Amino acid sequence: MNDKERKYETLTVASLGPGNPKYILPAAMQAIEAAEVVACGQRHLESFDASGKDVHIIGTGGEKLSAVMAEIKAVYPYKKTVLVVSGDCGFYSLLRYAGKVIGKTHIKAIPGVSSLTYFFAKLGRPWQDAALISLHGRDQDLIGCVRRHGVVGVLTDNVHNATYIAKQLKANGLTEKVLYVGEDLSYPEERISRLSVEEGLTFEERGMSVVIVSDE
Repeated sequence: MNDKERKYETLTVASLGPGNPKYILPAAMQAIEAAEVVACGQRHLESFDASGKDVHIIGTGGEKLSAVMAEIKAVYPYKKTVLVVSGDCGFYSLLRYAGKVIGKTHIKAIPGVSSLTYFFAKLGRPWQDAALISLHGRDQDLIGCVRRHGVVGVLTDNVHNATYIAKQLKANGLTEKVLYVGEDLSYPEERISRLSVEEGLTFEERGMSVVIVSDE
């Protein structure tokens, strides 16, 4: 039987968690191990063995997301294909986009540990009353969330980082807040910093980060 005669019904979207293999759910790792085709970011390759697989890199070091998804759409019915995403696939990830390209009924999603839930646990704090938002390539009402909820977990990017958040807090008179910054979470180089708003104004991040804004 050749590839074109094989027929699979789903594309698997597998959540990688914060990055360290210890935090990848067995179901996600099993799906990745069984895959013939994997689409992922360059750094994701540090978390699993991709040898023998047809790997499509998204973004830096690879192709645009739209180009990769077009390739995945063409191949997933005939080869076991997994789209690997960071954190939890249901939280500001590629799950919605994949559903639009492939069709929601053809998606199998495997959850994972979000970097924010990892960070709250690392700090020994519950997150059920916190607002969780993303400033990663998007604009959300950070200040409104801080005023309504008190505690806010934020996914950041190179522009909307801890310094940006500190500036926003200061400009809106919320200088009593505390910022927790988690960089390279779960990796050996993980760094966690507790900052006042004033300290956050000049904080120099060294890697991927998430921020928790809190009262203490």
